[in-house]
Formats: sequence, structure tokens, C-alpha cells
Amino acid sequence: MKKKKTITAAIVLLLVFLVGGAIAYFTDTDNATNTFTIGNVDITLTEPNWSTTDEDNNGVPDASQDLMPGQTVAKDPTINNVSTTNPAYVFAKVEVPCTTAASPATPVEFFNYTVNSGWTELPSAAVACTSGGTATHVYYYGTGGSLTALAKATSASTPTSTPAVFNNVTLLNNLTGNEGLTGNKNIVVTGYGIQTQGLASTTPTDVWANFS
Repeated sequence: MKKKKTITAAIVLLLVFLVGGAIAYFTDTDNATNTFTIGNVDITLTEPNWSTTDEDNNGVPDASQDLMPGQTVAKDPTINNVSTTNPAYVFAKVEVPCTTAASPATPVEFFNYTVNSGWTELPSAAVACTSGGTATHVYYYGTGGSLTALAKATSASTPTSTPAVFNNVTLLNNLTGNEGLTGNKNIVVTGYGIQTQGLASTTPTDVWANFS
């Protein structure tokens, strides 16, 4: 009798273990957190050789005051990438005042300049001179119909820079009188920068369309 009781007890214990094992699942949880940082496009435009000295305090730098026909002044617009996270495609828009006080008397730009290697004009964005108006030229950093990426800065204090768009500007040498020559004449240079990744097209015309 004791043997049967022992066997019966063993069977009962076995059943308990079987029932317990049927609902004792191994469980675990885990998750993955992906961390992202958002890059930026950060450019500046500088003119290292442009003189800002204004000894007579009239708001016009001495070097560009009272110019004579044919006179040349240092002006070297340069675009700098100060972002340490992203390269950029860059453009420069140059707006030059026009005059008809020249021979022949057709609207022409007051100033001439020579574009440096590495920059290419975007003809589709150009606006021709009109009498008393402004001529507009857009240049992209690159050649042969392809943009050149301006690399990201190596540090917060060490930007990456393009060559100057041009080194100097020269006042027309065939001005024949003072018509339209009085007052300040402003050459406006504006720099533009855009990310290099994720663009639908990287042709200069299509990329410039994002600004215009």
C-alpha cells in the first residue's frame, strides 16, 4: 500500500509539473533607440581684400570713393562654409548698376570684372542692363555644367572657402560725361548655399531654381 501511495504521489507531482510547464513561457523584451542629429547649411560671404577704411566718415570706403574712369578697386567676394556637419553647393549673385553715359549710348554696366577659375555663369539666370537699371549675373561654384561641393568646415573656426568670384572691379573707361554718374553706385553680391544630399536634381539650373 505504501508503494502505491508513493507512485500515486509521484504521478500527482508529475501532473503538477506538466501543468505548470504548459503555462510557464520564457519571455523577454528589448527595444532599439536610434539617435539622429540634424545637419545644417551655414555659409558666410567675405571680401578679404575689400578696404573698409573710411577716414572722412562719410559712409563710403576711401578706396572706392571718387573713382575715375578705368580705375580698378580690389573686391574679392568669397563664400565660406562654416558648417562642420554638411558640405554645400553654393552660388553667387552679382548685381551691377547700369548707365547710358557711355559711347555708344546704350545701357551698359558701370563696372567690369573677370570671373575666376572654378566659377561658371548660369546664363538662364542673367538679367541684362536696362537704362538706369541693374544687371544681374548668377555664378555657380563648379565647371562644365556640374556643381562642386564646398566641403564642410574642419572646425568651428576653420571654414572651407571657395576661390574669390573675382578679384577686383574696374570702372568703365569710356564714360563721356557726368550723366547718371553722381551718387553712390552699389555692387551687391549675395551668396547662396544648399545641401548636397537629397536633391531631386543636381544640375546647376535645377538647384538654382530652389532659390529663385
